[in-house]
Amino acid sequence: MKSDNSTIPVNLVNSDNTVNSTTPANTDNLFDNEQTATDTTEQPKQQRIGKQQRKSDYADFKATYLTPSKLLKRHPVNIDDGVWEKFERIARILGDRGANVGSYINSVLAEHLNLYADDIEIWRKL
Repeated sequence: MKSDNSTIPVNLVNSDNTVNSTTPANTDNLFDNEQTATDTTEQPKQQRIGKQQRKSDYADFKATYLTPSKLLKRHPVNIDDGVWEKFERIARILGDRGANVGSYINSVLAEHLNLYADDIEIWRKL
């Protein structure tokens, strides 16, 4: 017996999937540029970091932060015990002979002050 397909509707598109609907895929698009739903769900490919790049990054980190330095005028600073332990572990494991927590903290703070120097000057004038 041959089946009759006359009961299947011609228009298979649901009325909820029209172009002007306010589905979540369309509401996320604030600037009305056309993107498909697959564009928003795809994750960008992460590039692998090679061993050579990691070694280069480590060498840069070590040269910047773990270079032993002689602190001529020292000042005591109170640091939370957990933070001190992290600094001590990094300085002990990653640093060479002569690297210590004081030198590491001094380098981190100097880098922080250099990074935010312009912002700090603006904030000072507020």
